[in-house]
Amino acid sequence: MPRSRPSSPMPTIVFHGDQDHTVNVGNATGVVEHATSGPGLEQIRLIDGEGTAPGGRRYHRTEYMDLANRCVVEQWIVHGAGHAWSGGSSSGSFTDPAGPDASAQMVRFFLSQARAGTS
Repeated sequence: MPRSRPSSPMPTIVFHGDQDHTVNVGNATGVVEHATSGPGLEQIRLIDGEGTAPGGRRYHRTEYMDLANRCVVEQWIVHGAGHAWSGGSSSGSFTDPAGPDASAQMVRFFLSQARAGTS
């Protein structure tokens, strides 16, 4: 049986360094395009913003808002970051303590999502 596309996007948050030479930054865009495509999703509104993490890296954040003004997809492009976990501890491997704290932002994002059966 073929699967149908959902009528609303799956909550999705994506972090990607624009200097990642292991995974192309275009993959982040592809994930976001997939998460925001489908019937009934043509009305999603964008909010763009720039900022600087406490560690010093600049980032570009795009929020995709549904018709109820809830953020359902977020994309973070971290300027100057390579293939590393953004905001991770300097004692870890493949971490970038200069970037925004991806862990904290993911927790914030997913806690803000409505659960199935609620509004």
